[in-house]
Amino acid sequence: MKSAMILSAFLLAGVAIDATAACTTGNRLENTDLNALIPNSLVCGRPGTNYPGDASDRWQEEHLVGGVLYDYKLGDGHPVDPRKQVGTWSISGKKVIHTYGAYSYSWTVQPISGNTYRFCKEDTNEEHVVAFIGPNTGSGCGGSFPP
Repeated sequence: MKSAMILSAFLLAGVAIDATAACTTGNRLENTDLNALIPNSLVCGRPGTNYPGDASDRWQEEHLVGGVLYDYKLGDGHPVDPRKQVGTWSISGKKVIHTYGAYSYSWTVQPISGNTYRFCKEDTNEEHVVAFIGPNTGSGCGGSFPP
């Protein structure tokens, strides 16, 4: 029994190490790739391994051409939670920068599979967001977020 508990602890530690290591060893998208992927896209995100907030958080962020960042929320015209501008975004080298008022966050972006990507906090190399990234069709994520 004791050896099974020790083995479980090592396996769990290995999973945690791999999740963090994914941000330091994976392929980071280059400037050209980011410029092809991010402008006029919709990022449907959920918390990643090292996200410090609530595990139930979800994001529907529209990255409009010109650096304008909108939160889709429940869409234009919704009486309670309408779409609104929440900040700006930009690309610099191998990073995407989101600015919300006085707060800025720098991310490296790495492909996971298909249209799924991880956003790694640049200063700590920790996975904070896992997201589907696709064209901004103006209809939000429709409840579709990565598992």
